[in-house]
Amino acid sequence: MSKHQRRPRGGAPVEVMFPVTPMLDMAFQLLAFFVLTFRPPTPETHIELELPTTPVALPGAPEGKVPRTSLKIDADFENDLWIYIQANDLGDLKSIRLGDSDVPDLVTLGRRLKRYREILRNRPLRVRLAADDRLRYEEAARVLSVCDAAGIESIRLADPARAGP
Repeated sequence: MSKHQRRPRGGAPVEVMFPVTPMLDMAFQLLAFFVLTFRPPTPETHIELELPTTPVALPGAPEGKVPRTSLKIDADFENDLWIYIQANDLGDLKSIRLGDSDVPDLVTLGRRLKRYREILRNRPLRVRLAADDRLRYEEAARVLSVCDAAGIESIRLADPARAGP
């Protein structure tokens, strides 16, 4: 049958073979791969970020205009505690400073943060963490877990070069 010739009207329709089995095999292999290699995020990977907010034009707003909102800017800087972390050449924790005072270890840091938390009572306590670039991730995670255990509301990471003691 050439390209331009038609099949006679009374003939049986041409059956097309579609190989479904290899596609199903590949789909199940991909599914098994992703299920077996999935690792749920740990608490150390959760970092709360405070990003600047801007009003957005809502579709339901009249004429697509930006609705007026009153943004309250929390300029209460006395609730921000600065923690400075320095590392040695191997990336281990070398020194800790809370504000202007030296802290001997993480246990003492946790106690002092809890004391600040008790003093402030209902007001939020935030920490700005300025860590040395050489600090290993494990050490930084230990500092973050101490802050979390002390009930810190939010932890902001600061550039150590710009942060002054």
